[in-house]
Amino acid sequence: MQSLRQYRAIKSAVTRQVATGKVVNVSNEKISVLDNQASSDSITTTSLDEKEDSQEPIIVGWEGPDDPLNPRNWPIPRRCLIFAILWINVFAVDWASSADSQAGSRIASAFHVSEEAEALSPSLYTFGLALGSLFAGPTSETAGRNPVYVISRCFHVAWLIGAALAPDFGAQCVFRFLAGLSGSILLAIHAASVADIFGPVHRTLAWPIIALASFWGTAFSPIAGAWIAQTGVDWRWADWIAVILSGSTLVLTLLFLPETFSPILLSWRAKHLREVTGNQRFRAELESQHTVLKRFKVALLRALHMVTREPIVVLLGAWLVLEYIVVFGLLQGMSYILGDTYGFSRGLIGTSFAAIGVGCALWSAFVPWYYHLYKRKVGRLHEGLVGRQSNNLVRKANIPGSDLPDPEYRLWSALLAAPAFPIALFWLGWTNYTSISPWSSLGAVVLLGFSWAGIYVTVYQYLLDTYGIYAGSALAIITCWRYLASGAVNLVSRPMYDGIGVHWVMTLLGCLAVLQMPLPIVFYYYGPRIRQKSAFAGRYARPENARNRTGRALQWR
Repeated sequence: MQSLRQYRAIKSAVTRQVATGKVVNVSNEKISVLDNQASSDSITTTSLDEKEDSQEPIIVGWEGPDDPLNPRNWPIPRRCLIFAILWINVFAVDWASSADSQAGSRIASAFHVSEEAEALSPSLYTFGLALGSLFAGPTSETAGRNPVYVISRCFHVAWLIGAALAPDFGAQCVFRFLAGLSGSILLAIHAASVADIFGPVHRTLAWPIIALASFWGTAFSPIAGAWIAQTGVDWRWADWIAVILSGSTLVLTLLFLPETFSPILLSWRAKHLREVTGNQRFRAELESQHTVLKRFKVALLRALHMVTREPIVVLLGAWLVLEYIVVFGLLQGMSYILGDTYGFSRGLIGTSFAAIGVGCALWSAFVPWYYHLYKRKVGRLHEGLVGRQSNNLVRKANIPGSDLPDPEYRLWSALLAAPAFPIALFWLGWTNYTSISPWSSLGAVVLLGFSWAGIYVTVYQYLLDTYGIYAGSALAIITCWRYLASGAVNLVSRPMYDGIGVHWVMTLLGCLAVLQMPLPIVFYYYGPRIRQKSAFAGRYARPENARNRTGRALQWR
């Protein structure tokens, strides 16, 4: 509905504009996927009559940096509403990923399979999330965010209903996989939607908040499933709660979520200009790009290139993979950590996952402080101003080409989160004894949630700033990795805890975390050198520079 209103609003604006005899022409402009604000230097006002005899296409852009139709210029309340809808959608999709993880024993009994076999069901959901994430970016960049969200969320709800009604184990596995596949679209592109409506400075505050939805969805869902399993309520209610939550967010999406992808909005504007003026030379940048199949191919090849030749993606991706191995391993491991050691009931074991959510919330308390640091840094780079004077510079920072801090400035928060990760694992492994209070183990889980949030947000912010228009490929491959690892650990965690016990599992993971602990320091000092050798990072992440560069970068555009 909102997209239809936008479409009509753009047509009305074009009609008024043509009535004045003026159109806005943006020459040689490339719209960035992640930072699509038009540069004020590239905008010129052109008379309709001036171009009457020209055969060159008229590339349509915004009416200056303050164009009210540009998503980044929408009123703050409207952007906050969009942000809230995205937040609850992310929460719902991640809730479904672990909805029935604590009801596995009852589901296995109902379907007459082993608990190890039943672990395949939640794993297939995460495998679906991994596979779909590779195709989400090119799809949304071709069709727009809104139709992709609406269609994928409709299928997601339908497949969740199928899983809740599944008559046997095979049907449940199929529906869970399809639900993950359709839900992956949202998880893969919601970061791009945030970038559509907020510039780099505001993203410093917005992105950690929306990441909290992912953390809390994964952490709080097992609480409901565990109490359903303990109280004797039909285990299918674990899935029905996910259906109700996702169905509610689908209604909000249908009613209130508009299109935010600027190239799509500009293509609407170009279409209306052609209709109103009769001049067929009006074209949006998106309309002159490759076919859908070609864009899919380029995106997949670029992702493959990043896996093999981009150390930034490989190292930071491996860091996140380890984090997700630990977090999703806890979905099965909590019954060993708190159940076997302290005799916690199934309901209390599920409730203990709230400790992860508490840790994530504690880290989020640092976000406003860091936001003000970043905004002040931007102010100094622009005008040498600090404090309240930098507020006027936030809008300037939304324009590509503005001086922003190096991506390494994003790593400050990881300097706190990185050492907390192995400390939490060793703490959890070495104090999990009946002679030590269970509050010690819960405290370690809180610290684990703190480090999870800090590392996750830092990695995503760093990649967004480093790769610019190519960040979608980097984020897609990392999303694929972390959900593949999450699905695999669901299958092997129970045998692993049975085989070597809680103490050794946490010790081994802690040792791996120690090896990765120096990563933020390494990138803080050597990141600029690494980016200079990258085919996609640094200044080459800007469309105008990538277009002029020879060599490998040009091949992958």
